[in-house]
Amino acid sequence: MSEATGQPLTFNTLGHYQWPAMAADESIRNFSWKIWKRFGGKDEDPFISEDSLKWVSDKHSAGIESPPACGPIMEEMQATFAEWICDPNPSRWLQLVVLPPADTNDLLRTWAVEHGHRIIDPPLRESLLDHSKVASVPLDCENTLVVIPQLERWFLRHQDGMMHVRRLLLQASKAKRHLIIGCNSWAWQFLNKAVSAGRLLPLGLTFNAFDADRLRNWLMPLSQSDNASEYVFRQSKNGLIADSDYFAKLAARSLGIPWIAWHLWHRALRVRPSGQNIGHPKFPDEQTRWVSELEDFSLPIEDVDAALLTLQALLIHGGLTEEELDLATPSVDASNVLPSLVEADFVAHQNDGYQCKPDAYPAIRSRLVSAGFPEDKL
Repeated sequence: MSEATGQPLTFNTLGHYQWPAMAADESIRNFSWKIWKRFGGKDEDPFISEDSLKWVSDKHSAGIESPPACGPIMEEMQATFAEWICDPNPSRWLQLVVLPPADTNDLLRTWAVEHGHRIIDPPLRESLLDHSKVASVPLDCENTLVVIPQLERWFLRHQDGMMHVRRLLLQASKAKRHLIIGCNSWAWQFLNKAVSAGRLLPLGLTFNAFDADRLRNWLMPLSQSDNASEYVFRQSKNGLIADSDYFAKLAARSLGIPWIAWHLWHRALRVRPSGQNIGHPKFPDEQTRWVSELEDFSLPIEDVDAALLTLQALLIHGGLTEEELDLATPSVDASNVLPSLVEADFVAHQNDGYQCKPDAYPAIRSRLVSAGFPEDKL
C-alpha cells in the first residue's frame, strides 16, 4: 500500500528495482569486524549465549519449511493487471512478470488460481530434449486470461533443450489474447542471450523491493503466537528489541526479496529449550523470541569454478536433478560438487532434485556477480 495515495502499489518495469542499501555505519562495522576477526580478535560476550538457545522451528533448521505466499505482492499483482484484464482491446496483449529465484510458492500461479485464471503447465521434464514432443501450446481457448508460470521449466540449458521454449515464445508473441508469462530473473537473463527472448516478449515487470518497514509489517504478524500473548523479539547479542535498524539490515541482506528475508529471519529466530524459562531474568513476564545475528555463508574452497557453474545452473532452472545438472553443465561432475554445496548449506536436496537454498541466495548472487557471471536484472 502506498503511503502517499493509500492505493496498492503496482509493479515496475525491469531496471527500476530499488535495491535496499546497507547503512554506511553498518557497512563500516561489518568491514571492521572482518578485519578484527582476521587478526584474532574476539567477540564481546553476547547478552544471551547462542549455546543456550535452539531453533524456533525444527523444520526450518532442516531447510524444508516454506513461507506463506506473500500477500503484499499478490495485492501488487492484482492492482497491476486488474484493468488490463478487463480491457477487451488492450494496447498490449502479452505481459511478462520477472521474479527473483527461490520463490517456492510460485506466486504467479498462486495468484492465477486465486482469481480463477487459466494456467498452462510446462512440458514434462523428460520431453525437453525430445524433438518429437514439441507441439503448439493451446493459447486459442475460451475468452479468459491465460497464465504461464515459471518459463524456466520450459527448457534445459543444452544444445537440444531449447525447442519447447522457442515454440512457446514465438506463439506468445503472435497471440491476440490476454496472456501473462512468468520467469525467474536468472532464467530471463539467460533466455535473452540464448534465444533473444527480449525481442519477442515485452519489457518485464516486477514487484517493489521490501524496505525495513514493509518487511517488519509483513514478517511480524506471521511470527506471532496464536494465543493472546504476543512474542517480543530481542536481539541475542545485546538484548535490545529488534527495531527498524535490524529490519533495515535484513532488507539489505535479503536484497528486498520478502521470501529471502523470511528465510533469513526464521533462520535467526531462537528460543530457550523446553523446561527453561521462556523469558530472561530481566524480562520475566515476556514471551521472548531471540533473534541471532544474520549468518555469513562461505563457499567451499575446493573447485570454486565448478561450484559457481553449478549454482548458476540451479538458479536458471529453479532446480535440477543430478542427471539434468550433468546435461546443463557438461564440464562439471555434479556428483563431486553437489555434496559439498549441500554440506555448506548453499543447496538443498529434496525429492531427487537440488535447489539453491533461499537463505543462501544473497551470498550466491554476490559470488556469481563478483566472479564475472552475467547478473540478473530486476
